[in-house]
Amino acid sequence: MKNILFLVGSLRRDSLNMRLARVAAQNLPEGFEATFFDLQDVPMYNDDLRGELSPEGVQRLREALRSADGVFWTTPEYNYALPGIVKNAIDWASRPMLPRHSFVGLPMNAAVASISAANGIRSLNDLKRIWSNCGGFTVTTFDFVLQLAPSKFVEEDGVETLEPLSLGKLRMAIGHLVRAIEGDAGAVVTANWQAFVESLP
Repeated sequence: MKNILFLVGSLRRDSLNMRLARVAAQNLPEGFEATFFDLQDVPMYNDDLRGELSPEGVQRLREALRSADGVFWTTPEYNYALPGIVKNAIDWASRPMLPRHSFVGLPMNAAVASISAANGIRSLNDLKRIWSNCGGFTVTTFDFVLQLAPSKFVEEDGVETLEPLSLGKLRMAIGHLVRAIEGDAGAVVTANWQAFVESLP
């Protein structure tokens, strides 16, 4: 069974992006299971807290990433950019950087739920750029922003889901991540990282 780790860039219990993540987790294909990690357990980044001094929540985040076959983020856009808690989580997860941090080569895709009819893509672009630049593998094909999100959630048989067009787009985003995992898309990134580490004096 392959494991997709869901990370939500909002701390509000019933945020639009938590709801979107729950719908996504319900739509994983056969052979895949979802796990969630609550970023509320991750304190603000402090480089004095290294090694054994790393906070417990940070250690658990790193272990969750190492145990995952892929990551699916859902995140809002705050003030035309990535939320601080998302960047904070990546800062912790990417340390110690050498010889290999917790998400080197790890495939990731993301979606943004927004109340706006126009915003969301900046946050998505920020996340994908940072993840890739830090050594993760980012699914670049097809960006999914659920705009006017409150109007897109519906209930079927007492279970929250999305209206058909939006659900199809979400399933496509999940499918792209699944194919990246099954195709070992992060292998080249990992090999390049290892070559870089070996080149260091």
